[in-house]
Amino acid sequence: MRTIHTALPLLLLLASAAHAADTTQPAATTQASSQEAIPEADLRFARNLSHAFRQVARMVQPSVVSIHTVEAAPATTRGAFVMPRGQMGRGARENAMPQRKGLGTGFILRDDGTIVTNNHVVRGAQSIRVRLSDGREFDASILGADPETDVAVLHIDAKGLPAAKLMESKDIEVGDWVLALGSPFGLEQTVTAGIISAKGRDHVGLATFENYLQTDAAINPGNSGGPLCSLDGAVVGMNTAIGSGGGGGNDGVGFAIPMEMVKRAADALVQDGRVRYGYIGVLLQDVPGIDGAVIGDVVAGGPADKAGLQPGDVIVQVDGAATTSRAALTRTVGTRDPGTMVKVHALRNGEDVHAEVKLAVRPTAGVAVRDERGGVLPPNR
Repeated sequence: MRTIHTALPLLLLLASAAHAADTTQPAATTQASSQEAIPEADLRFARNLSHAFRQVARMVQPSVVSIHTVEAAPATTRGAFVMPRGQMGRGARENAMPQRKGLGTGFILRDDGTIVTNNHVVRGAQSIRVRLSDGREFDASILGADPETDVAVLHIDAKGLPAAKLMESKDIEVGDWVLALGSPFGLEQTVTAGIISAKGRDHVGLATFENYLQTDAAINPGNSGGPLCSLDGAVVGMNTAIGSGGGGGNDGVGFAIPMEMVKRAADALVQDGRVRYGYIGVLLQDVPGIDGAVIGDVVAGGPADKAGLQPGDVIVQVDGAATTSRAALTRTVGTRDPGTMVKVHALRNGEDVHAEVKLAVRPTAGVAVRDERGGVLPPNR
């Protein structure tokens, strides 16, 4: 689970404080309160909600997997300080550190052994082991990985697996109940509940293409790659990161990649090992007070250059869809296939500019590509 350190305060010992306050109540008051009957209507509502949570957990848990990785740590250098197994000391010259072990979550995308998780869960792993909900374990290979969205696709040698039911984020609203499933801190098949707190979060700084669902369902380290589900038992997003005040735990701010982004990336990775995104060929800026994406520079000979767009132009629409920021424009263009013609509406010194741009393939130096063995060649290695 990736952690975003924010200014959120770290609040501790609240339960203990509440308990201490409760114990100061007079005994007679406590006894009288315990004898008050809870209205049947209230109980019926609570039981119905509890029943819904149970049903969702039963539906989704068979498709949730735990992912264990092993990554070789780099050799220590002369005079370097190292932390073998949590203890700090001065390392011996050129001694290898112990292997690093990681833990994450994933879910079954297809019944043929295709599993999706976060790229950061398996990035750099020398070996990957997947544990199913029924206790079976399999070695996994990486079919493809996409750092642009932080999605990776694994494969295990198993058939007839219970694939997760999927839904798009447009079908869920802020305030709707959701459940998060995964292996926080290695506690497999953990279920937590919350609501959708916000949609369309970007500027988080985790990936190139960001359109996160925000939730207050408790997710923690180890939940990365696990499903965020609706009360219909359908996966609406992939849990990816949390906002933390510095302790590394959940502060009620979690982020999930919308399922339509996960599915698009996963389908492309399964098909040819990489994802191809549309590219307009500009360097963009966000300028305070300007509602749009400002072109800072134009790539010579690129799509925007050929269409006549210039530095300083403010792109406000693509194919009629508003682009209120750099992130919004990058996302809008990226979801189009290379070769597609798009209509761009820009402002130049306050005047309207209209251009038709033929998208190219976005250069993605950080994208891992499939090699002839069906694995992944990490970039720069």
